[in-house]
Amino acid sequence: MAWRSWDHWQAFTVGNTALGLVLLIYATLSGLLAAVWGQVTLWGVLLGVLAGLVPLTIILVLMFRPGQLGRDIVASGIGAISTRHFVYRLSMQVGLTTVVCEEFAFRGVLQVLLLRSVSVPWALGLDAVVFGLWHAALQYNGFAAQRGVARLAATGGGTAVYALLGLLLALVRQAAGGLLAAIIAHGVLDVLMFAGMFVRRRQLSRTT
Repeated sequence: MAWRSWDHWQAFTVGNTALGLVLLIYATLSGLLAAVWGQVTLWGVLLGVLAGLVPLTIILVLMFRPGQLGRDIVASGIGAISTRHFVYRLSMQVGLTTVVCEEFAFRGVLQVLLLRSVSVPWALGLDAVVFGLWHAALQYNGFAAQRGVARLAATGGGTAVYALLGLLLALVRQAAGGLLAAIIAHGVLDVLMFAGMFVRRRQLSRTT
């Protein structure tokens, strides 16, 4: 089970990397890079940090509460991977290929193109929906312990959570006027969340 879980994370990493590289080439050739990157301001940096801390706090509270929910969050995130694999996941899979590649693709290229085609609310909403759907397969594989309707329901719920996160990140990028704010928000959330999962897993292993 742990190896299959690791495999689907590897596949997700390859997908994110390929998506990021293809869109980087597209943005470069089409002259979109300046618009994709946008502004870099102190306000954007602060907004990114604050926006990342809000969902992080909620997830950590749920994760460290007694009960099954915290165990499920840890299991879906890191499972039983080794410490060596965890360091690789945190630095490469989360920090680089998830945070940077996803933000460049969704809050960078996609959001810029949508804003040129539709109104701001539609652009942010569509960006969020596509971001959620991009994570649907990852969610389905992450809930492999569930069966039938329960697995589909868990997958739908997880996909909806990712869509909400995508909306938050799209709003951050729009408010800050630049991609760096969204990268910081996503990085604060994901890196600290996965670090928290590792700490929580060690706590749980001592009580079982």
